[in-house]
Amino acid sequence: MVADSEDVTRAETPGDVEVVAEDFEGFDVEDTKSAEVSRSQPVDEAKTTKLATSDEVAEQSSQISHQKKEVVTEEDASAPKASDIFMLARQQNFTVATKLLENYPHLWVATDEDGHSLLHWASLVGSAEFVEKALENHLEVDTLANNLQTPLMWAALRGHCRAARVLMEHKADMQLKDSLGATPLIIAVQHAMYQTMLLLMARGNKATLIADKDKNGCSSAHWAAYKGDLTALRFLAYFGADLCALDNAGMQPLHRAAFGSQSSVIEFLLENKADPLLRNGDGKTCLDIAESQADISMVSTLKRLMNKGKSTDANEAPAEGKQKKLLAKRIQEAMQDNRAHIVFPLFWVVCVSLSMVQYLTDLRPIAWSIAPNASMCFEFGVPLSLLVFAITAFGDPGKVPARPIGNSGVEEIMRKLNSPSQEAVDMSRLCTTTWVIKGLRSKYCVQTRAVVDEFDHYCIWLNCAIGKSNHRPFIMLAVCECFTQCCHIYLMWSLTGTLVTAQGLGSWLYGVITGYPLLALMFVLHCFTAPWVCMLFLHQTRLVLMNLTTNEMMNAGRYEHFWTLVEVGPNRMQRIYRNPFNKGGWLRNFLDFWWFRNRSLQGPPEVLNKVMPQNHGHSHGSNSQNHGHSCQNGDCPHHGHDHGRPSHGHGAV
Repeated sequence: MVADSEDVTRAETPGDVEVVAEDFEGFDVEDTKSAEVSRSQPVDEAKTTKLATSDEVAEQSSQISHQKKEVVTEEDASAPKASDIFMLARQQNFTVATKLLENYPHLWVATDEDGHSLLHWASLVGSAEFVEKALENHLEVDTLANNLQTPLMWAALRGHCRAARVLMEHKADMQLKDSLGATPLIIAVQHAMYQTMLLLMARGNKATLIADKDKNGCSSAHWAAYKGDLTALRFLAYFGADLCALDNAGMQPLHRAAFGSQSSVIEFLLENKADPLLRNGDGKTCLDIAESQADISMVSTLKRLMNKGKSTDANEAPAEGKQKKLLAKRIQEAMQDNRAHIVFPLFWVVCVSLSMVQYLTDLRPIAWSIAPNASMCFEFGVPLSLLVFAITAFGDPGKVPARPIGNSGVEEIMRKLNSPSQEAVDMSRLCTTTWVIKGLRSKYCVQTRAVVDEFDHYCIWLNCAIGKSNHRPFIMLAVCECFTQCCHIYLMWSLTGTLVTAQGLGSWLYGVITGYPLLALMFVLHCFTAPWVCMLFLHQTRLVLMNLTTNEMMNAGRYEHFWTLVEVGPNRMQRIYRNPFNKGGWLRNFLDFWWFRNRSLQGPPEVLNKVMPQNHGHSHGSNSQNHGHSCQNGDCPHHGHDHGRPSHGHGAV
């Protein structure tokens, strides 16, 4: 069992203690002066009377001494306690805390009951300014708590890069270990704080930091595998971490992933040469660990990946009740296999070829005399459709080249994190497969295995992604295909009356099916597919006029740049849908797609700032008081509901 190094989480978090600033206004230095008693008053009274005797002088001295003690007692009672300062720090009320510490500087070195200093709490809540003040007042940058955790560890736990950078600028030790042997990097991995991970890598020695292990011999790679954090594993592999290293129990990260039931990282670890047959100190493989925990999903994943490329034993036939599930799973795996996708474009080419063969053999001898215009359009449309199909399917959809390790988006983010500019860093825009920083309209396509600029969807019928470079040919293909199919349907319907003469409808249908079976087959096929192609064209045209992509229409709810909070009343905020790429109307969006080619640029400010809240009453779970949402200018694509993937077989990846 891996011991989690999370002692710091037992500390009170900011906001746990209800303390307001007004409770500490009495600690102002002016108030302490007003508490003093005028010590010259007894002497002045003595001057106005006769000379005092020695007994009277002694009595006056006793009174003055007593008054001094009362003043000291009153001053001690008005002074804040260390616990008061820590409550303010937990509440992130550093303005009042700083004012009190200026008047009572001896409290800077105070610690709470667990040995945490003010520097710990400032690092935990990410107050870089208070961290600076604490260090200026000579607090030790590597102050150790009772569990040996440092302020840098607390900053890493919450991902506060500014505070962590200030600590590291003051020579904070990045390799100190807490009572469980965890370093700041291990703690950052445990809590999925990727920005802190990259900042530590930018500041420290990468090989040394990655090689550090806790008391159980677990490295950051073991912890990432145990937590099922694929992104952290990709980062560690990027920096050269050993994903096959053994801990004190003889376990690889693969064993720890099996122990933690984290099947999502198994394939990545196996791709990085992890040995699934290696036995740990107890003589168990990762498969044995999964079986001992009755983890059916993990066992299935391990067996599937271990037998990948191998033929299954005929004697291991599944039980009758599991055959349907196994068949469905194999179909799903086949759909995810790019090699199987070639079937769909081949089917399209075969259908087009059969249509042309049927036309040449059955219809062309009489087509030009009966329907010359439709014949000309069909004969022109078939080769044009094939040409546009080839351009769309074999052309570049707009792939962004993958970047090499050492000169990628990782280094760009590390430079931003390590600079004092305080520039915002959006880690979600980094592709951890190709290491490029994606634009707002770019997306990594699993089937294409590349980031596609202005990604629209992956088309299974073309076996390619549709993006910036082939989106226009794709729409042209839909137009050509729909028009050509309609022409062929018209020709078949018009000419069958001449080809087959019969008295009744039944006899006529029988004559068509028996005499011209290919014509009957193609007619049924066209009647089934042509409406869907037409719907595809209308769907794409609508999105072009709205300046949206299919991917954005389906996933707008999880793209933050499509939503903004607007104040619609006193203490009332509303989450408003806003298309940031809208150029100001359907005509401008149409020209932007077909002519200007600036779809990735955001629209003009006057369009983006034109917010017209219209509450539709659908919940998005926002943190505002009004949990409904509104659409701007009526261009909300689906009003917060996912209508599913288009039924014509195209879907966003």
